[in-house]
Amino acid sequence: METLLHPPLVHFAIVLPMVALIFQLSYSVSNNYIYSQWASRILSIAALFMIAAWYTGGLQGKDVYPLLSDEGQTLLKAHKQLGLYAMIITVVLAFVKFIACKARHVTLETIVLIGLLATSSLLAYQGFIGGDIVYKHGGGVEKYSDGMECLDDPAMFLDEEAEEEEETEEDEKV
Repeated sequence: METLLHPPLVHFAIVLPMVALIFQLSYSVSNNYIYSQWASRILSIAALFMIAAWYTGGLQGKDVYPLLSDEGQTLLKAHKQLGLYAMIITVVLAFVKFIACKARHVTLETIVLIGLLATSSLLAYQGFIGGDIVYKHGGGVEKYSDGMECLDDPAMFLDEEAEEEEETEEDEKV
């Protein structure tokens, strides 16, 4: 695998829009402009992380795809498509939020609030699919790509040094 940056970047890409949603809700309830400014800043950073997560996911997906089962490949395609949509929506929301914050436009602020609710739901589902790809199908896990192979052959998780040590110990016994 060429890149292992996707897993850590994804956590920021999922959490930051949700934090922006909390600030946007706080602004809607209190009408305190500082909350709107913070929502705008956090959403802008979230858009950058979303772009990075989408890009690194594409790189890692190319390496992982051939190793997955048919069901895993189908999930990975859906994950990729949802990731593209989530990235585009987040970037557009960040742009609209910036305009809404500068103009203090109530209608745009409401659109951003609804968009953040929808985006947070999409990202939760996206994370669920990504978890299935990794934990059910072994996507991105070295030496493991399908189903329950790990239960059949636990030695596959030993690194080469441990295997060599076992072979040396067996040779010494003989």
